[in-house]
Amino acid sequence: MKTLLLASSALVMTAGVAAADISLSGSANMGLSYDGTETTVSNEIDFGINASGTTDSGIEFGASIDLDAGHVDSASTQDPGSFDPEVYISAGGLTLTVGAVDPATDPFGIGDIGFLGLGVDDIGEKMAGFGVKGDADVLVEYTMGDYSFAASTDTSGTDFALAVSGTVGDLSFGIGYNEADLGMPASLELTWVDLSYTSGAYTVGAFYAHGLAPWSGATTDDYGLEGSYAAGDLTISVAYAYDDLSGTDAYGIGAAYDLGSGLGVAGGVADVAGTTVADFGVTMSF
Repeated sequence: MKTLLLASSALVMTAGVAAADISLSGSANMGLSYDGTETTVSNEIDFGINASGTTDSGIEFGASIDLDAGHVDSASTQDPGSFDPEVYISAGGLTLTVGAVDPATDPFGIGDIGFLGLGVDDIGEKMAGFGVKGDADVLVEYTMGDYSFAASTDTSGTDFALAVSGTVGDLSFGIGYNEADLGMPASLELTWVDLSYTSGAYTVGAFYAHGLAPWSGATTDDYGLEGSYAAGDLTISVAYAYDDLSGTDAYGIGAAYDLGSGLGVAGGVADVAGTTVADFGVTMSF
């Protein structure tokens, strides 16, 4: 009955278009996390609803929302702000997305360690925890072959970002610039460089971020390095990040094993700003 109702709703909503689709995807995890002081048991659930269509003239359009919930020890959470509503329209390689979008420089950085993420990447990417990539509610992207150009802005504030990325053989690169309002007299200005290279079972990556705080004239040079090796269903990953602003670093090692059909196990251990942290758990994708 649910399938019939969903199909009927999709048919009504997409009348007059050449092609349309509504899909449901999801992921979940459960496991243990150690923050250097105590160990907690937690789970996370994330379901996404995606709708898309294409007109007879080839214009693509769509929308998506996320439904997120979690449980840590004896407390359950459901964040009303986690719906992340997005609506987009696309034609000729140009895409306009409005809603809870990521800024244009958001893809730059390194991957984290562990099944939940131990925060190794945050040391370099957030610069003393400031969250320096800023906010955005409008994102414009243009794709031309192996190259992509992106610009984002926060219409309720002053945050904006510009980025260009692409691939040349096995090498992927990205260059970006953004300004983020941190509640200071002036925005923090950042320039990003991001590189990734894959050769067979090996992947290495790095990023560099140069920041300028106009209110003080202080600069910061942050960076991160990562590497992974895949041997069948097993992937081993390492990561290192350094924050010049706070003078702290982080490093760690993690492993993930694919059990098939969307089920896997993952975990890691890391030193984050002098604190040993670890996690281990089960990951699921649907």
